[in-house]
Amino acid sequence: MPELTQAQRNSLAILLDSREERIRAQMDAANVARTVSAGPEASDMADLAEQGAEERMDDAVVDHYRAELGDIAAARIRLARQTYGVCLDCGEPIPYPRLQAYPAAKRCTPCQRRHEHMHAGPDGRR
Repeated sequence: MPELTQAQRNSLAILLDSREERIRAQMDAANVARTVSAGPEASDMADLAEQGAEERMDDAVVDHYRAELGDIAAARIRLARQTYGVCLDCGEPIPYPRLQAYPAAKRCTPCQRRHEHMHAGPDGRR
């Protein structure tokens, strides 16, 4: 499998930038929504439970965004070190279409599946 061309690397760097901008905008919007929805206090147990569930969901979304921003930062480091597009597990090139779909990918598809399987919880979730 061929390594990435400079044009492909440049295209993927632009995709990383674009994805980071989108995530930061979504995080900003979530923070604004959280501030706005922090309005009146819950009036009963049902309202309190709903408010708690919404806060946990918001926290999970923000955690996901932070993890993705970390993946983007790590991808930029790999770009600078000329190791971008190489699977961290098997050392084989990550196919360009996979990187187009998820430019921060650190593993090829088979290794990513193996990684997810190994780190899944008892119910199949991570």
